[in-house]
Parts: sequence; structure tokens; C-alpha cells
Amino acid sequence: MRVTIVTFGSHGDVRPYVALSLGLKRSGHEVRLASWDSEQEFVSSFGVEFVSMEWNEPTTIPEWISIFGLLTNTINSTIYSYHNIKNGLLDELWRVCQGAEAIIFNGTSFPCYYIAEKLGIPCYAAPMQTYHQTRAFPSAAMTDGKPLGSIYNWLSHPFFNQFFWQSVRQTINQWRKETLNLPPLPFWKGVVHQMQEQKIPFLYGYSPYFLPKPSEWTDDFIHITGYWYLDTSETWQPPNNLMNFLSAGPAPIYISQIWHRERLGKEMVLKLLALTGQRIIVQGLDDDLCDIDLTDKLFYIKGLIPHEWLFPKMALVIHHGGLGTTMSSLRAGVPVIAIPIHLLTDQAFWVLQLANLGLGIPLILQQNEQLSAERLAEAIKIAINDNAMQDRVAEISKKIQDENGVQQAVEAFNQHLPSNQHQNPIKF
Repeated sequence: MRVTIVTFGSHGDVRPYVALSLGLKRSGHEVRLASWDSEQEFVSSFGVEFVSMEWNEPTTIPEWISIFGLLTNTINSTIYSYHNIKNGLLDELWRVCQGAEAIIFNGTSFPCYYIAEKLGIPCYAAPMQTYHQTRAFPSAAMTDGKPLGSIYNWLSHPFFNQFFWQSVRQTINQWRKETLNLPPLPFWKGVVHQMQEQKIPFLYGYSPYFLPKPSEWTDDFIHITGYWYLDTSETWQPPNNLMNFLSAGPAPIYISQIWHRERLGKEMVLKLLALTGQRIIVQGLDDDLCDIDLTDKLFYIKGLIPHEWLFPKMALVIHHGGLGTTMSSLRAGVPVIAIPIHLLTDQAFWVLQLANLGLGIPLILQQNEQLSAERLAEAIKIAINDNAMQDRVAEISKKIQDENGVQQAVEAFNQHLPSNQHQNPIKF
């Protein structure tokens, strides 16, 4: 079968879908992946056919929406999608899906659902965020990382679904009429509501041990498969200076480049070294860190190092709370300090889950708040010395290591295919 996977966002929004592509290819399907042109070299290096999406993504979000507090993420996400849709995304999705016999799409590519309707082919939502209603947790777009109770959780999902739908409904319906020759959709039906009515399969790419399937999700078309890891360490060679640093002392702390170009600099790192007594690896922040003569205490990384290779060698990982890095940390059996930094993403949602399970320490910053070295150092000391937390991380690590999220996703994909469409030798 000819399968088109459509995903765009950060590099972390592409990696798991490459892993899924490889799994589907091993299952006998012909797969191509559509994303931004900047991902072509990376995707193609795994032997996955790449289709470039040729449109300019809007990157600016008005600063004034920060006054809305908890709703900031909701409004940000809605504005982001609205501008994408107004800026040519719909026609570009229609172009890259031509020739497909099945479509898999991430959350930002949701209009592919309507394209599949027009083409009369199976489609699958494959998000890294939750969308179905439950009392167990809030909508990923309506949380600041702090628990607000089951009633709020329950109401947040339909609220966001309707809020989002009303912002794009007119444009979607005009496109359905003019390009897809389909009838308009009703005022009251949000995107997720529509998919549920049609029983569109959802392949949630995170671990059920990290976020279990809620009791309200009884439909058999909702699957929590486990994370789709793309391991690259088998062919990667670590530099000698990194190996020398790792062998020169106890396991260090790793600080991701995602946290934070503006909030973590030379002064902060030197303070952390003094306050914690821990060795530190910093990835890709200030260039002047390279000039610090602390070769046994501090190591500076530029470029990407496979998490599956590096994280098991760490005592603690400090990052932004994104799902991919969170799952890699837990898989490695390493506690986390998570500091969400982006109001457009689901970072705060996953940080909330880390805190609920006692697998890490959340540091939730207010808008424009500067995190002090003292506060971060105190969190480091707690995480390093919390034996109960480390035991919980070790326990979930064993379970996650035994998962095969890609295999589970491929099995779910095949399960929902019409019986006569499991394979097709015709080429794109």
C-alpha cells in the first residue's frame, strides 16, 4: 500500500515519524514522508522517500496574548494553525497527498483528514499530543503545567476543540467547497468530534506507562502504542574528548540546548558548578563556554549526540519538557528537571505528567520570569539525592525498554485497513 505520512514542526516532530516510516516499510508498505525542505537530508539518510512541503510557515505570535494567562497556549496554538491555513498550508497538503492510498498525519497536519475524505482512502491521526476528552488530564493546549482538577480537565477538551474549530471553520469550509468539492461542515462540530464520529483511528505515539489510557477512552480505534524511537547510535562515533570527560569522574548532569539560549549563559553555568559540585555537560549554548578552563568539570557540546547513547551515562537531564526528550530520559532511567519554555507547544502538559508520577522536578516559570541559579541548583540537589524518585524512574525505564511502539503502531495501522488494501505493488 502507498502510504503518505505528513508531519511538520520542529526536528523532534519529524524523528518519530521516520521511525514509523521504517516500520511500515518493513511491514511491506511503500512509504513517503512529507515535511519541510530542511528535513530532506535527514529523512532521506534513512532510505525514506521525502516530499518537500513548499510553503512559508509564519513564525511570529503577537506578544499581547500573554495577558490571557492560562489561555495563552490555547490562543497561540489557534493563531499558529490559523496563519498556517491562511498562508497556503491547505493547498500544499492537497498537493503532497496526491497518489496516496492511505494518509497518516500529525496534529498540525489535521486537514489531511478532509483530503482522505475526498480521495476515499483510509487515514490515521498520529499525534504526539492527546485530543480525546477525559477527566484524567487536561487538554495539552490548556495547561500551564499545574494540576487544576478533574472537572477542569473534562471541560478543557471540548472547549479547546470548539475554540479551535471556530477559528478555522470558515476557511476550511471554503477550501472544502472550492478545492475538494465537498459540502461544508456544521458550526458545532469540532475537528476531533468529526473524527470520532467517523471512527478515524488514532495512533498516540507515547508510552502507556507514562500516560495510561483513560477509562473514558473505550473506543477500539484509539491506540496508545508507545513512543516511536529512532535510534541512531549504532553508526555514531563519540568524539575522544567526550569519552575522556565521561571517564574522568562521576556521571555528569546534562543540560539540553533547548533550555535555554536566553536564560542559560556562562554566569549561570559557573554558578551551578559552584553551588552543586556536580560535573555538567551543556549542549550548544554560549560559544564562550568553550573558553572556560574547567575541563574536568564542564564539557561543551556542539551538534547532536544520540540521546539513547548519552542519557544512560548521565546522573540527571535538564530539558524543556518535550515528549521526545522526556521519553528518552525515562527510557534511559534518568531523572529529569523539566522547564517548559515555549507557549506554542505541549511542553507544560508533559511536565505535568512527569510531576504527577514523581519522575522528575518541574520548574514552571511565569511569563518573562528569570530562573535563578540558586533555584535550579536546589532542584538539582533534590533530584540527585531523591532515592525514591530514582527508583520510580528505574521501574518505568524497564517497562519502556520492553515496548516496541513502532511495531504496535504498524499493527494498529494494518488492523484498520480494509482487507483488500494491505499491500499494493503500484509505485507512487
